[in-house]
Amino acid sequence: MPDRAKKVWQGKVFSAWQWEQKLYDGSTETYERLKRNDVAHTVGILPDGRIFLTEDEQPDRQAVITPPGGSINPGESPEQGAERELLEETGYQAGELVFWHSYQPSGKIDWTVHAFIGRELVKVAEPQPEPGERVKPLFFSFEEFLALSNNPKMRDLVIRIILLEARLDLAKKEELRKLFYGRK
Repeated sequence: MPDRAKKVWQGKVFSAWQWEQKLYDGSTETYERLKRNDVAHTVGILPDGRIFLTEDEQPDRQAVITPPGGSINPGESPEQGAERELLEETGYQAGELVFWHSYQPSGKIDWTVHAFIGRELVKVAEPQPEPGERVKPLFFSFEEFLALSNNPKMRDLVIRIILLEARLDLAKKEELRKLFYGRK
């Protein structure tokens, strides 16, 4: 977001920002971009090696398969947001949280998705999902997880691409396995 951008609208999740942008022909035009809090999510690994995701349903959309996660609160690091969201939505804590990747889903919305691997998950509490979400735990073997690359219910397209690459390239598959399971 350019420093000269000014907030012109504030909603519950998004704010809208505008600025004057000089174009290549010397003219100017008003540009705009939305902004929202960054999000963090965690693909969990249980002690028995199963991969833990959730089926997440909300009133405005059909159920999707997704890592548990959500908005990072002001003052939280991505790691803290991932840990809090994992606990709230599932009741699980990770013994070790490992950074996986970050990406910006859109050039017109200023926000970043931070993805983590949560190894050695332990159930420590009952889930406390928000009133507008239904969260159901899902468990996958590594091969079943890779097969989600073909499942349109898998919400995160970046993860679907990573899974597809791992299915097509044995070296990438082994890299992903090592990332998920450590040195095992």
